[in-house]
Amino acid sequence: MYAFQMKWRDEMSNLGSNLKCLVDAADNYHKVLAENQKLFNEVQELRGNIRVYCRVRPFLPGQDKQSTTIDYIGESGELLISNPLKQGKDGQRMFKFNKVFSSFASQADVFSDTQPLIRSVLDGFNVCIFAYGQTGSGKTYTMSGPSTSKKDWGVNYRALNDLFDISLNRRNIFSYEVGVQMVEIYNEQVRDLLSNKVAQKRLGIWSTSQPNGLVLPDASLYPVKSTSDVLDLMEIGLANRAVGATALNERSSRSHSILTVHVRGVDVKTGSISRGCLHLVDLAGSERVERSEATGDRLKEAQHINKSLSALGDVIFALAQKNAHVPYRNSKLTQVLQSSLGGQAKTLMFVQINPDVESYSETISTLKFAERVSGVELGAARSNKDGKDIKELLEQVSSLKDTISRKDMEIEQLQVTKDKDKPPSSAVDNHGSSMPNNFSSNETSLITLNQKRQLSDPLSYAEVNADAGQTSPTNIVAMGLDEADYEDNVSEDGSLVRETEYTIGRRNIMNSNSDMIDDTKMHRGPSRTARSTLTKSAQPAISRSKPRDAVLKTPSHTRTPSNQLAGGSSARATKRWQK
Repeated sequence: MYAFQMKWRDEMSNLGSNLKCLVDAADNYHKVLAENQKLFNEVQELRGNIRVYCRVRPFLPGQDKQSTTIDYIGESGELLISNPLKQGKDGQRMFKFNKVFSSFASQADVFSDTQPLIRSVLDGFNVCIFAYGQTGSGKTYTMSGPSTSKKDWGVNYRALNDLFDISLNRRNIFSYEVGVQMVEIYNEQVRDLLSNKVAQKRLGIWSTSQPNGLVLPDASLYPVKSTSDVLDLMEIGLANRAVGATALNERSSRSHSILTVHVRGVDVKTGSISRGCLHLVDLAGSERVERSEATGDRLKEAQHINKSLSALGDVIFALAQKNAHVPYRNSKLTQVLQSSLGGQAKTLMFVQINPDVESYSETISTLKFAERVSGVELGAARSNKDGKDIKELLEQVSSLKDTISRKDMEIEQLQVTKDKDKPPSSAVDNHGSSMPNNFSSNETSLITLNQKRQLSDPLSYAEVNADAGQTSPTNIVAMGLDEADYEDNVSEDGSLVRETEYTIGRRNIMNSNSDMIDDTKMHRGPSRTARSTLTKSAQPAISRSKPRDAVLKTPSHTRTPSNQLAGGSSARATKRWQK
């Protein structure tokens, strides 16, 4: 008997050891599975994939629970669907998503996997969560819940409640402001669900969000301080939403509802500002008209619903194929969701399916669409944060622009005042031509003095002997110019044009090498051109021409205006006259 007891004790001990090993192995398996899931989520976040969570709706009362299309649900997101008309492997199809929730999953279980995504809104990220599926598949149940009791809260209520809890815990670090908008897209018209007006106006959609993050700036935006404020607003919105009875659902949503939460956070220490936006979208269900038996208004609504969902499918297909053109403008729904589908946002889709056999074709169509969505890469999400340094730099740039604008206005005013105060010139030369307005009396007397010197020294000042404003090469030598200067400064009619910045700079370089033209050089004999002129005319050219005025350049080397003198040419001052 004792031996039997000892043997039994040893066996129980071994069994306990083996059981402990199994428990440890199970724990390690779950740890590894969780780690793999975490790494997979990080990879998806870097790639920017749209996360896809599948949820199976429970059977409704009166439905045959044994007749189901769901064969297997894996912990890693596997879903096996069987065709009731085909037996064996030919009738089975496997799908893979981020997560698959069975019909026994609670509302809290569904939200726990989406909670990290929603919390990133407080960090300045844009997040979009939308539910897709056929009518009666449980989209509104997942997003809003069957009632306002805390146990049955959907993703919308739980998300906002979680945001307020986190913001309260961070109150010593961040100061948050939360605002709520709620709209619906009914028959391709955007309507404000929180408006008290009976006749609601059409809301405009901005193709790109405004600096405050608003895509629908005309929709009512209500600030909220607590979860109770949100519950009151959502009750108003759900009461205003368009619903109707069909053969598949007695309270079928006939519009797409969009609850948008805007969060603005200010870092108390650094002053940096973050803006986050959370779109919670409950899409109307896709339906087959022959099954829903829709007529009249219900038929028109179904056509608009299917058209907008088809446009959403086209956008998803274009994004998956990385096409250059994405048809966002084909529907109001895709225009509103453009920043979430095509921007750097974190996007999650709940795909809802019915487990009954009669809905097999709709289930396969929904799962194929979800499979295509899971392959869309949006790129890594970016945080909407304005650092304090960036804010200060932008303020400095704005201040400098204002200063420049004021200075420009002051300069214009001073220029106008200067033009008004300038006295008109009445100086007239000996030939009756008016002198330029910018010459002073001293400059005029200097011109007259040099005219006398020119007449007393005709060979060195041969430009006085030119015919009707023509300038000879001898004149060029007398003016301190070389032949290249002459070619650069002579006009089509042979007269010298006024100095340019190029000629002034060139002459200054020449004068730096040779101090100035001496008297010996100025009194040298005439050039070949001048000698030929004397030979042909048999008399000096001075006897056949009238002297013309020469324009002197001031010692400050300022540019001479283009005022023409009596002879019709603009002469240049030589360095000789600047002593």
